[in-house]
Amino acid sequence: MKKNKFITKLLLSCLTLSAGLLLSDHAFATSTEATTQDNLIHDYSKKLAQLKQTKQTFSEQKMENNNQLSSIEKKMQKIQIDLDQLEKIESIGAISETEDYDNDKASILSVQLPSIKMKDDSITEKKEQLEGLKQKQVSLTLATKSISKQVSETVEQETQLSEKIAQVSKQKTEQAKQTDIRSAIVAAAKTHLGKPYVYGAAGPDAFDCSGLVQVAFASAGRSIGRTTVDQETAGATISVAEAQAGDLVFWGNHGGTYHVGISTGDGSYIHAPVPGDVVQVATVASYAPDFAVNIL
Repeated sequence: MKKNKFITKLLLSCLTLSAGLLLSDHAFATSTEATTQDNLIHDYSKKLAQLKQTKQTFSEQKMENNNQLSSIEKKMQKIQIDLDQLEKIESIGAISETEDYDNDKASILSVQLPSIKMKDDSITEKKEQLEGLKQKQVSLTLATKSISKQVSETVEQETQLSEKIAQVSKQKTEQAKQTDIRSAIVAAAKTHLGKPYVYGAAGPDAFDCSGLVQVAFASAGRSIGRTTVDQETAGATISVAEAQAGDLVFWGNHGGTYHVGISTGDGSYIHAPVPGDVVQVATVASYAPDFAVNIL
């Protein structure tokens, strides 16, 4: 009974853990914070360790059941041998009652018959023992099959969870690379601070707004169009408030933009303003863009 309760507890624990493994789309949405991935990896790794422990417990219980089944099988074989012998003796006794024997045989049977009759109770007892062992064998076999199923399901959950951990780790790596690219774009743009604005210029000594963007992206290994209209269609439109470092901020309507800057991700951006001015850092509060575009 204790073992049945133990197995039931394990099954419930496994089912609860299985339910906890279901992941929402939101959990895998791209995050800008590395701590999000770290927390997910930590959480899934903890659940994976729990699954491994659960599988180990199930495996040990399965092994114990198999050992008990083997022991039961041996006991059943021994009891069956005893039964066969008892029934054989009983058969001899039955024959002795119907056949004629000489005086010597009769004398021997007169001693054996009481013993033979006593075997009836032993046969009944052996049969009851055999039936009890058969019932236990069936119960253990069913329990072992159930545990085997749980082990298989746990292995499947382990595989799924390992894949989720790999997925989040890959996501974290990709975001780290993206962060490096964003930083590289901003850093490249900052190397040109103080250089004059010249219409149509794209470096190295002077820039217009879209020329500065093109050169900064090229320095980070990314190709982008030359004009503001080309650049605004190179990514997904987002709000200015959502802009991260390396995103672009635009002035004007879609398809008719007239100015562009590179967001630094902190409410500021780098741009080449107007003729007579130089490449500089400005704030959204001082000269607000109309929308932003996520290129990366």
